[in-house]
Amino acid sequence: MKTKNINILSTISAMPAFAAVLLLASGAHAVQFNILDPGYVQEIYAAPLTPNQEAGMAWTKAGNLLTRAGSTIVEYLPATTVVNSTTVHVPTTHPISGLATSGYGMTSGFDGYIYTTTGSGLQRFNPSNWAAPAQSLVGTAGGNGWGITTLPDGRIAYSDGGGTSKIYIYDPVATTNTLIYTAPKLIDDIEAGPTGAIALAGHSLAPEIFIISNTGSLINSFNTAHWPDGLAFGDGAASNSLFSNNNDGTITQYVLGPGYLGVPVMTDIAQQTTAGGKAYGDLAAVGPDCAFYVSQYQNNGANGSTAGTGTHWDDGSTTADASIVRIAAIGSDGTPICLFYHTETVPEPGTMLLAASGLAGVGLVAWRRKRRQTCRAAKS
Repeated sequence: MKTKNINILSTISAMPAFAAVLLLASGAHAVQFNILDPGYVQEIYAAPLTPNQEAGMAWTKAGNLLTRAGSTIVEYLPATTVVNSTTVHVPTTHPISGLATSGYGMTSGFDGYIYTTTGSGLQRFNPSNWAAPAQSLVGTAGGNGWGITTLPDGRIAYSDGGGTSKIYIYDPVATTNTLIYTAPKLIDDIEAGPTGAIALAGHSLAPEIFIISNTGSLINSFNTAHWPDGLAFGDGAASNSLFSNNNDGTITQYVLGPGYLGVPVMTDIAQQTTAGGKAYGDLAAVGPDCAFYVSQYQNNGANGSTAGTGTHWDDGSTTADASIVRIAAIGSDGTPICLFYHTETVPEPGTMLLAASGLAGVGLVAWRRKRRQTCRAAKS
């Protein structure tokens, strides 16, 4: 893979501070994907994950990545360390009292809480107060606990992960839980887009992606060449696109028509070849830095992956260790651009005093936070 020669210092000096940080964080590092579209850069961000750590992802107010290991939350600090010649972020752990050990998915709520799926229903916890116990949300549905996402209006959409998965929307203000859609198959990850549409990764019978409205109307569905798992909507120049982290060591971009209609044009933007082994791509999320964070596991050869392959380290070795790889988009001049959609959260649980201010009666639309991209100035 060819690498562009860029005068890093002069480039950074001419960039806004947030963009300079993004560029430095996106330097040439790992070769997890040995074939990568030149419009992207990659790095192994977190590794090795613990054996029981599943990469449902969320972020703190400070921008630190969070993943989940049962009832313990793993936070990745700005500090780094070196593992197998690879620079990765240092983890610290936060046991959460009362948080169920079942379930995997997490999402950052607009009210400052982190929402999680569990076998007995949704829970939430306060990342600004790790000692506070998790809250169980009455009336929500339990299940396998993979897919969960935050809608642009602040409501929480999630899947029960059943054989014919049910998709629910939980309203944190009205404290209501509404079934909006029943899929014809098991749904793994789900992801909300800028229009409020929700993408669903179909994971039984045949690989398929569904796109529904937040009222449960089917917008589009299409079969895929790979088993899709972690999803992200595109933004900026990719606003009609959807991206999937696949089970066979690939990442695919699906370019659709306006309103996510039509037959998609499918392009693999990242691949792992058979010679190096193919890790099992699982859950994924877009961070506040506009980058696509994709989990990589070994899963005994399931769905086109290679048994024993988890992480391709910078020293050239391959191990079964799980990792999270950060994929960031860059323009033709090598500077970062936003091609992945992300909704930013508001600070501190409880600071909005929703019920006391009377907002509960008018619903989430009145208090929803206007979406802001941290690197929006770089959009096409």
